[in-house]
Parts: sequence; structure tokens; C-alpha cells
Amino acid sequence: MEDDFLFGPWGWMILAAALFVLEITAPGIFFMWFGLAAAITGLITFGYDISWQWQLIAFGVLSLIAVGLAARYLRNHPLASERPLLNLRATRHVGKTYILVDPIEDGRGSVRIGDSVWRVSGPELPAGEKVTVTGADGTLLYVTKAGESGQA
Repeated sequence: MEDDFLFGPWGWMILAAALFVLEITAPGIFFMWFGLAAAITGLITFGYDISWQWQLIAFGVLSLIAVGLAARYLRNHPLASERPLLNLRATRHVGKTYILVDPIEDGRGSVRIGDSVWRVSGPELPAGEKVTVTGADGTLLYVTKAGESGQA
């Protein structure tokens, strides 16, 4: 069979290894499924002498199956994170109390959190008043006067 190395069992195993290495160096879990399909295609070609066209078809079908099964599994069993609010910075402040830097006038003011100033929305309050964050929308924090309940 011509192109034995490129489309033979060892070619598929080398492709699988390269995809697994790429999976380690790239973020996410994407290349692993194609690597699995390449490895299975390689195992099939070890046992059966099939043409390169059928090998490519097998690889494509196995890739679709692997990605589909992975997507279904991950939809039903989402990956747990040690820091689930990592990309939801504003949500991390809900329930915490801060001091207004700028008064809330016409529904808008600001608080200092660490080295940042955050926009807030809430009832009319003077600068220096303590407020509690009750919600967030993007980078806007919803606040009420500390000690009161409800969302502004």
C-alpha cells in the first residue's frame, strides 16, 4: 500500500501523540478528542489493511462521535472550578459593605474597592455612607444603605 507511513498505523499514532501534546499546551479540552479518534484509527489500521480514503472517513466519523460524546458528558457533568466567580468580578462583591466615595445622585455614585472605583446604583445617599451590595450587572453594582434590605 502506498503512503503507508502517512496514512498507516504509525502515522495515525504520531498524529494522536501530537494532538495529545497540543492538548497539554493549549487551553481547554478540545484536541484530546481528535487525538483519541486518531489513536483509534491507528489501532484499526494495525488490524485491517484499509485504503487511506477509508482511514480519513473513519477518522472523521470517530472525531464526530468523540466530540459529540464529550459535549454530552460535559453538559451533564460540568467541570467544577476552585474559583467559580473568577470572571464574574462584580458578583464577588454581593453581600459586602463599602463606603461611598461619591454620593449617589440621580441613582448613580461610586465606591472604592481595593485600588478600583466601582460605579453603583441605588437610593440617594451622601458620600461617606456605608452601603451594601445587593446585586450586579456587568460592572455596575446595585447597593442599599447598610443595614437595610432589598435591591435598589
